[in-house]
Amino acid sequence: MNMATFFSGSGETNLNFLIKGPDGWGAKTSAYIEGDFGGVWVGATYGTFSLRHAWMKLDWGKTKLTIGQQWQAFGLVPTYGGNLLGFSTLTPFMKGARQPQIVLNSQLDKNWSYMIGLMAPTSSLGGAVLEDRVNANTRAGMPYAEGEITWSSDACGKIGPWQMLFGLGGYYGSVKDSLKYADVNGISRYTDDQSPSWAAIFKGYIPIIPEKKGNKTGALSLSGAVMMGQNWTWMNPGPTNPTMGNINYTTGTSDNFRSASPVTWATWGQLTYFFSDKLFVNGYYGYYSESMSNTYRALPLGVGTGIRNLQHIAANIMYDINPAMRIGFEYANIYSRYASINSAAVNATAYDTKNSVNSFRIGAYYFF
Repeated sequence: MNMATFFSGSGETNLNFLIKGPDGWGAKTSAYIEGDFGGVWVGATYGTFSLRHAWMKLDWGKTKLTIGQQWQAFGLVPTYGGNLLGFSTLTPFMKGARQPQIVLNSQLDKNWSYMIGLMAPTSSLGGAVLEDRVNANTRAGMPYAEGEITWSSDACGKIGPWQMLFGLGGYYGSVKDSLKYADVNGISRYTDDQSPSWAAIFKGYIPIIPEKKGNKTGALSLSGAVMMGQNWTWMNPGPTNPTMGNINYTTGTSDNFRSASPVTWATWGQLTYFFSDKLFVNGYYGYYSESMSNTYRALPLGVGTGIRNLQHIAANIMYDINPAMRIGFEYANIYSRYASINSAAVNATAYDTKNSVNSFRIGAYYFF
């Protein structure tokens, strides 16, 4: 089936407020609030203001403590910011997520730095009382630990604010999956099992051809990340990781539930080349895969369905009219392969085991 559609909008416009306060505990203090009008949260409509960031910071110079809703600190390579028209194109590849966190950042020397922190395993935004929402992640009973060590140097030059950077980080926690089932007598029973939730991420930025004397003409850079883990769906709004156990899906019975999710891995990369100081192109590639067993994939409709792997390709051309205005044109292709190999499930949903989407975007930014 071929289908085309056209839409436009300007509700994503961001507003932010930076507050600088008096010193405390020998540190400079500040707070930051930022949101947009995309209306992405539960119950919101397009044009409704949505809070994205809300944090306070204590800054001792080389060491900083940040408390509140903020981007995940590990694995974040924000070179796509302002350079990608389809902002959600990299979403399944963990480009970053906003979570309530307590994060300590410290600069060891000119090149080395580290981050450690505690992170809430679910978003506190999105609707009523979601700050105490109960799910598989919060039932585990403990916050998630996160960390990263980073090396960065300007020895190879810079492109704009970016210089050579490599980092290795991730998080660790656990999830507690619950199951309601009927025993041999038809009586409802409940059981649960705890399994690990973790991710390891390697990120990098390489100025292959740096800018010269502040002019980016001819500059070329490569950035991106590679990651793997289990049970990270709360961090990643992409494909859903399944949970398996010793369950009879015909009778709905179980007396030995064991939670086990497949190992997931993903990668994304970005190439940027400047034809002139104002005209440049970006190319993106992202891939996501889950190691689902054939046993799981052959389960009935509604159990073994879902996306097994995903591929995103995007390219755009950008032009800076002035330091505050940017326009661009972008093409993107999304290819997905579904998990189910059950022919009845495929026929019932009227889908093949694979699908693709093409999109074109024209956009304009104004940097306040």
